[in-house]
Amino acid sequence: MRDRVTTGRPGPDRAVSAGTVSCYVSRVRKGPATRSAGADEPLGFVIASAGNAAALAFESALAAEDLLPRHFAVLRGLRDGEEHTQQQLASSLGIPASRLVGLLALLIERGLVERRESPADARVKLVRLRQEGRVELEKLIRLAGASEERLTAGLTADDRAELRRLLGIVYANVAVEPEGRPVRAW
Repeated sequence: MRDRVTTGRPGPDRAVSAGTVSCYVSRVRKGPATRSAGADEPLGFVIASAGNAAALAFESALAAEDLLPRHFAVLRGLRDGEEHTQQQLASSLGIPASRLVGLLALLIERGLVERRESPADARVKLVRLRQEGRVELEKLIRLAGASEERLTAGLTADDRAELRRLLGIVYANVAVEPEGRPVRAW
């Protein structure tokens, strides 16, 4: 493992400077890593390794906007333009509600999301994507697209569609705990 470049890992609830994110993403993360996958490699290891590399590339792409993948997930979760309770949003994203508060704080500070009390119950907070947030999400999607081009270089459009289909099946197989609870996605 490489030496740490920064004094600590950026927290999931705050953005950091692009330089810090790129330093962070250049380190080796916990988790599997492989340069090539032979036919004898366990498929779970191969998927985890590819997922880890893809996550690092995605994180690096978002660093241009000083945001992290969790911020992207929140903006994407609000893209329908409707108001959502924070609890509903956290549940739909698989993000613990306590972590969502910190993620929202940065997005609200930047004017991308707005939060207000529910008129029916002051304990309930409602959040929605602002127009500025929609513009930022479009920017992030373009950045993610460039990352995806690198990720899928050498694949045809049909290959990409098949990869999405197969990964959807794999995800559905593991997205629920044996007890029936959704797996924490983030």
